[in-house]
Amino acid sequence: MAGSKTITFSGKGQAGDLLDPTNWIGGVIPGIDDTALITKNVGGPVAGTFSVNNMMLLGSEAITFTGTLDTAGVGNCQGLMVCDGAVADFAPGARLNDGNALIVGNDAVGALLAAGTGATHSTINSVDANLGKLDDGVGTVTIDDGVWNNSGHVTIGDAGAGTLNVLDNGVVKIGGNVDMAADAGSNGTMTIASGGSVDVAGALAVGNAAAALVDVGSDSRLRVDNFLSVGAGLIDLAGGIVAGGITAGHINVVAGGVIAGYGVLTAPDGNAIQDNGIIRASGGTLEVDGNVYGTGAIQIAANSIANITSSSLDLASISFIGPAATLELTHGAHVSAAISGFAIGDIIAMANVDAASFNATTGMLTLSEHGLKVDSLHLLGNFTGDTFSVQQTVADAVISLHHS
Repeated sequence: MAGSKTITFSGKGQAGDLLDPTNWIGGVIPGIDDTALITKNVGGPVAGTFSVNNMMLLGSEAITFTGTLDTAGVGNCQGLMVCDGAVADFAPGARLNDGNALIVGNDAVGALLAAGTGATHSTINSVDANLGKLDDGVGTVTIDDGVWNNSGHVTIGDAGAGTLNVLDNGVVKIGGNVDMAADAGSNGTMTIASGGSVDVAGALAVGNAAAALVDVGSDSRLRVDNFLSVGAGLIDLAGGIVAGGITAGHINVVAGGVIAGYGVLTAPDGNAIQDNGIIRASGGTLEVDGNVYGTGAIQIAANSIANITSSSLDLASISFIGPAATLELTHGAHVSAAISGFAIGDIIAMANVDAASFNATTGMLTLSEHGLKVDSLHLLGNFTGDTFSVQQTVADAVISLHHS
């Protein structure tokens, strides 16, 4: 921008007052065409409205904003950059309006916190964002009962390490795509907990080129409107909801990718879940809503339940991988996957079934109701001497299949 200058904070004026000219070298307050460079503590909370082209926080300082920071973001710095050990803390009621790219952890450590207290939230408004941009970049953004609205693209771990924490009813809305662990050697982490929510209007790639992890805790939600892809990564459910494929795409677990845990995994509105990796129920009940197909597997760990509500399971395998595991299927569901590991104490449950017969030669377990075939399942293993029984529960009229 013509006439733009980089003006460095001196700290010789009123503590926390960025509008005090004596706080800036040369006695000039940075304006909307300028870059504000801060490499030291400002000495107190920053109130009022401070408008610059770019702001660079490059040092071990921790700055608390209680007012409004506006960054136009024209030129190389592109908006707010938090790096070199700096921490930008937006207190309840504070606001950041970043006009171009929010960079946290460009080539060193940087952190941004947006906090809230009940009805009063801080708000981060940005166009694009990059957490952990370069090889040595380590960027962490924490939305703790705050709000982050990003209209464009977000990278969590570009060439470096990026972390997004959404906690205590924090809200993140991303209008574009999200890439996690975008380049080889990078890593990306997203933690959604305590009622937090992340909504992605575009696509989310978990483990684009390297390892990535998404944790979704109890009462928390990750929703991806377009396309959710789990590549070299893991989505770990701990009681939360992961929803994908709402408008155009579906959920895709590629080879090497894993979705595991308990909670809800859903692809609504008739969209499918493509599983070429692993979907694993562990630690409780994992409800899977949406037809599942692919070359991958559904696994059921010890003392866990895989509740598959779809009408079609066109997979390579379904595996019981621990004792006391349960597979719950929809009445008459089409199940092409061979089922392995079924043992004494495991359960296959299907409503409205009153009889089961097993053909040891073919490995087919036929389920019927009032003499009419409802379904057939292919079991792998040696069941010589075993018998399959049907027991109807009183509470929910579900038929349980055991062998003993």
